[in-house]
Amino acid sequence: MTHRLVLASILLLPTLAAAQAADPCAQTPQTCATLINTHATARTRIPNTAVDVALSIVFNDKDLPTVQRTVGAKSEALLKYLRSQNVQRLITTNVSFKPEIKYEKSAPNKTVGYNGILRISFRTTPDKAPDVLTGVLSNGATSIDNTTFIPTEEEIAAARRQLSADATKTAMALADSIATAAGMHVISIRQINVDTDSDESRDNSARSNNYSVIMGAGGGPQPTPDTETASGDRSLAITVDLVAAAAH
Repeated sequence: MTHRLVLASILLLPTLAAAQAADPCAQTPQTCATLINTHATARTRIPNTAVDVALSIVFNDKDLPTVQRTVGAKSEALLKYLRSQNVQRLITTNVSFKPEIKYEKSAPNKTVGYNGILRISFRTTPDKAPDVLTGVLSNGATSIDNTTFIPTEEEIAAARRQLSADATKTAMALADSIATAAGMHVISIRQINVDTDSDESRDNSARSNNYSVIMGAGGGPQPTPDTETASGDRSLAITVDLVAAAAH
């Protein structure tokens, strides 16, 4: 037992000595770095240079083959027209045919007709959008469901790269100013965090819009005048959090 107590005391001596040792940073602060936390946000606005459009072809009839043939013919004419306009990202997003069911309490359910729906999306430019939106109604489309004015992905990525660099420079300059005011200077950057989704919003002029077809007396789309549009712009912001080490 005596040997164990002596051994335990010997083992505890280094720990006690370390606990009682003076803080080296308190004795020679010039050898220890002080951490400075700063953050900065860079903002910009970039124009909406693209328009994403979603539209539909809807047709109903009592005969399913008639519905299929009509939707097929309308889609062929519409796709041909859109290709002639050199639109981008032309995609058929949905094709569906479903029966119209008449439900009766005292008799079996009865199929009274069929609905055919085909949806298409594409991208064009704001200057071409008015003519294209008018043209699709004369080339098979029965409704323009949605339009969204946006910058391209490449433009957004380029803006974010520049904003990240600008915010980082501002955060570093702020750390330098704080260090200088405290009689120190920045010796290294310990950490940088970039928030790429700190702020991204669209102006009202760039919001999504809904359009519907004006049907003529004969049941077909009635020609409409060109639609004036305002493409607007989008605001982007990048926030950078920075930890800098400063010393005397």
